[in-house]
Amino acid sequence: MPAKRLLPAFFFGFALLCSGTCLSSQKAKNSAGERRTARVQATYLAHLVRFTHWDQKHLPAGNDAPQIVIVGDDDGGLVESLEFLLGQGGLKIEGKQAKLSYFDRSKEAEARAMIRECCQLVYVLPSSSLTVREINTLTEKAVVFGSGKEFVIEEQGDVAFISSRNRVKLVVSEKYFKRTSPKLSSKLVNLKSVVEIIPNPSRVAEPG
Repeated sequence: MPAKRLLPAFFFGFALLCSGTCLSSQKAKNSAGERRTARVQATYLAHLVRFTHWDQKHLPAGNDAPQIVIVGDDDGGLVESLEFLLGQGGLKIEGKQAKLSYFDRSKEAEARAMIRECCQLVYVLPSSSLTVREINTLTEKAVVFGSGKEFVIEEQGDVAFISSRNRVKLVVSEKYFKRTSPKLSSKLVNLKSVVEIIPNPSRVAEPG
């Protein structure tokens, strides 16, 4: 091939290589950011569980382990982060080591069965078709976690994670503090830098 033709071909190939490298680098950055966010979310979840009280009637009988159910497709590494905490003994419910069960979208029927049987916490990933209303018909024992502020405001979930300016924050429903079980300690109300409390929608002001 003449030199004049080789030069454009070289630059075209170099441009494609750089483009592919940049895309791969960006994907790697996004993946690392998602894993970091997942680790923070898992740590926050463990702290919330530690400060949550369940009545005895809402806990498994005998020596059975309390259950945490994750449902939906996990692309960010949340399940891996929670499994790490479990392995370190850092995820306990009322002093008992919890058991983690993960169900992707293809196994939601199995997730429903476990939630109905006995479950203390449900984390609904964005890809899941399960709704808070459906979960509440299956059990009254579980705290329901999700993503995005609307999960608490519109869907009536208990807790949601949101990311703002590279920080993970918690949106928590007021009912999580007010009910008898499962009930979150009021100590977390003071953590205003990372916790936003959403008033209970059922609490309607009396007409003047």
